[in-house]
Amino acid sequence: MKKYVLKPFSSSPTLIDYKKELNPQQYEVVTKAEGPCLVLAGAGSGKTRVLIYRLAYLIEKGINPKNIMLVTFTNKASREMINRAEVLLKRSLTRLWMGTFHHIGNIILRKEAKTLGFSSNFTIIDREDAKDLVQDCIEDLGFSKQAKLFPKKDVILNAYAASANSQKNIDTVINENFSYLEEYCLPIKRVIAKYIRKKKDANIMDFEDLLSFWLKVLEDKETREKYSGIFQYILVDEYQDTNRLQFEILKKISYVHKNILVVGDDAQSIYSFRAAEIKNILEFPDCFENTKIFKLETNYRSTPQILDLANSIINNNKNQFPKHLKAVKKDLGLPALVKTYDVYKQADFVAQKIMELHRQNMPLKEIAVLFRSRYLALELEVELMKRNIPYIIRGGLRFFEQAHIKDVFSYLKIVLNPQDELSYKRALCLHSGIGRTYAYRIWKGRVLERKNSQAVLKTLPKKAQEGYKEFLKILAELNKEPATEKALRIIIDNYQAYCYVSFDNSQDRLMDLEELAKMARNHTTIRSFLEDLSSYEEFKGETLLSPAEKEDSIVLSTIHQAKGLEWRVVFTIGLNEYDFPHPKALESQERLEEERRLFYVAVTRTKQELYLVYPESKYTYKNGLVISRPSMFVYEIPDSLYEEWDTVNSSDT
Repeated sequence: MKKYVLKPFSSSPTLIDYKKELNPQQYEVVTKAEGPCLVLAGAGSGKTRVLIYRLAYLIEKGINPKNIMLVTFTNKASREMINRAEVLLKRSLTRLWMGTFHHIGNIILRKEAKTLGFSSNFTIIDREDAKDLVQDCIEDLGFSKQAKLFPKKDVILNAYAASANSQKNIDTVINENFSYLEEYCLPIKRVIAKYIRKKKDANIMDFEDLLSFWLKVLEDKETREKYSGIFQYILVDEYQDTNRLQFEILKKISYVHKNILVVGDDAQSIYSFRAAEIKNILEFPDCFENTKIFKLETNYRSTPQILDLANSIINNNKNQFPKHLKAVKKDLGLPALVKTYDVYKQADFVAQKIMELHRQNMPLKEIAVLFRSRYLALELEVELMKRNIPYIIRGGLRFFEQAHIKDVFSYLKIVLNPQDELSYKRALCLHSGIGRTYAYRIWKGRVLERKNSQAVLKTLPKKAQEGYKEFLKILAELNKEPATEKALRIIIDNYQAYCYVSFDNSQDRLMDLEELAKMARNHTTIRSFLEDLSSYEEFKGETLLSPAEKEDSIVLSTIHQAKGLEWRVVFTIGLNEYDFPHPKALESQERLEEERRLFYVAVTRTKQELYLVYPESKYTYKNGLVISRPSMFVYEIPDSLYEEWDTVNSSDT
């Protein structure tokens, strides 16, 4: 009998030649990463490429995009990955579950909100709004009057966030990280309890809630099976930055299919102060049975000399997965270890060298100056200003945290959720005659006591009545206007007068609002617009750049804020003992190893040239001018891996 072989049907032929597009280590991950997989991706080794090609490979194998979840740590990374994957596959991936933990948590909680006692139209508050709500709780409980030194709202909110993200109770968090607050532990817990109640009453969630409640709904077996059944494959970027809460979510959401691939670099785990837990990556093989471990060690960013230095630095850490980065770039000169007389000569050296590089056609935007702590760059900033060298500082006030943006958003949030107390009171305070006291009186009368507008008006003085009427008029217009861009323009037109009398840079702020209105064009409803922007964890504002950021300027940045970025030339300044590593890091091996990883991150940001700079003397108030030794990390590096420079004045030569 003749046999006819039936082959699996494919709706489209394979588009991608994976062997040609990937190096052998990358190819192995993309084609063999079934089950629990840990991908240890060294700096500059193409981890994003691996994730994109793994996603494409799964889809070409016939996996439906709706059964894949790709988790990133920023919305910018998410957008870039989806765009690159769609170009590769030549198809839309709109059904893919993709975005930050907060974004995906938001989508799931909209469906499951009722089981938590919320309605599906809950609004999301950012960090500043959360602080204001904590302050309301402090005042409601009378603690601000009882104790002059009662912990500030920022500190209490940080303790609450640390508790949620680390999955530790507040007593433990205060004991470990806020020991100076121990005498206030009971009142802090009362404030937090009230804060949680107020959020629920107002139908609002903060960023911690998006993850905490996501984990909570997954604790129900039926719900866990539903979502874990949906996600046949889970891909996670920057896994070394996950906290315990995110780890628990991943563990539950992957338990049906167990196809979870996490990509990260334990050598770049530097965010413990944000509750990131390096144990998540170091103990991944212990927590996920039959884990396959892959390593990406081919570096496409830096020269061999820089990688030799980086490998030497990180080899001193004991708690790690050993890796050895190998360069594909050609040899260049050794990195320079530069000694200067003091911090002022350090600033002179960096500024002069930047000008030399620029005269040799090096774009300023390809140069970065990195430092362990912000204060280390003070003298350099002064010197750059003297020499008219343009610079930007990473980590300024984020776009969506600025007052004028939050003011405009408050109106939109009220339209979406009339029970949002914070937004209601914020918008009221933008009108003449209304401060916090009258804003609360209006809120209480109109919402809590359910009085009509006329009854509330009678309780206000004349000026406040006028302001409240203006507020009601704007809301009435907004409720008639479904188009998001037009709604924003109604708000902006009414906001202009307030903006002019409130800010000295009113024109710049109004231009920001114009950009915001343009963004709204792509959204058919206010709800979709707010949900999209609210999913930017902690409102990072990654899509809108200030005019300064568009210029050709050098970048000044803490090393923490430089992670994930790269430049052709990097200066690392302030490489002295007591400055780097941080003195507190000397208290434990765990902290010291994180500081060493921070140094490793700084070194691996550069493509071509690296300057490690330290002043040999500095002035202290207590001891005057003192000799300053280089960082202990410098002494760990073999002197064959760098070239020593000693700066001298031209008059001395």
